[in-house]
Amino acid sequence: MLTGFVGDIMLKTVGLLAALAAAVPASAQLAPGIRMPPEIGAAYGRLGKAMMAHDADGVRTVWADDFVVNSPDNTVLRREDVIAVMERDFLDYKDFHKHISFIDEKPEVTIVMGYDTMIPNKGPGTGKRVMRPFTDIWARRRTGWQLIARQATIAEAR
Repeated sequence: MLTGFVGDIMLKTVGLLAALAAAVPASAQLAPGIRMPPEIGAAYGRLGKAMMAHDADGVRTVWADDFVVNSPDNTVLRREDVIAVMERDFLDYKDFHKHISFIDEKPEVTIVMGYDTMIPNKGPGTGKRVMRPFTDIWARRRTGWQLIARQATIAEAR
């Protein structure tokens, strides 16, 4: 087990990547009356596949150049910082489900809110079911819809 500064950085990295893994939509459940915009649903799909494959170029097609994330440990990182740690293979889940409870579409911005449930095989909450509320902010850019910001907070581990 790592201790000190390096250990703290590794734990923060694992927590951050756990926050980002929520992009995987394969098991997304929409609340009654919620409609996922097709272009954003497709982008979630591409993002999930790219993250699980540690495909940095694939992630870059969905995350805007100015993407930022506020992770569960209250660290705010930019796109390339996150991609650098993603490539180190810290994502590993026994179970993962995305629950979408709110989508607000505007002409240039779409907000998606909900919560993820997962059982991490690594990092904080290992082996326990974790619930993590999230807010994703998508913006229409010249290349299509891109994720510009994400906030995720681990609410509980059981």
